Amino acid sequence: MARTACTEAVVERAAPTAAPPETAVIRLVSALPDGWDCTWRLEEDRILLRIEPAGPAAVHAWLAGALVDSGGLRGWRQGR
Repeated sequence: MARTACTEAVVERAAPTAAPPETAVIRLVSALPDGWDCTWRLEEDRILLRIEPAGPAAVHAWLAGALVDSGGLRGWRQGR
């Protein structure tokens, strides 16, 4: 079975008052659109996401919206 390509994205804690990474990743994963799968890894104040089958443009647009729309993710931003 062929694997679909995945898109990697990074979310970084930008404010000391932001939710802890363990909480933020749960909020992000629960906001994923239907049909998207995600694996993740925490690195201190960074969350590394691997999302499939969506492409980079769709993932980054969704992530930008999720970070703006969710008060629970205030203080987190897209990283590089």
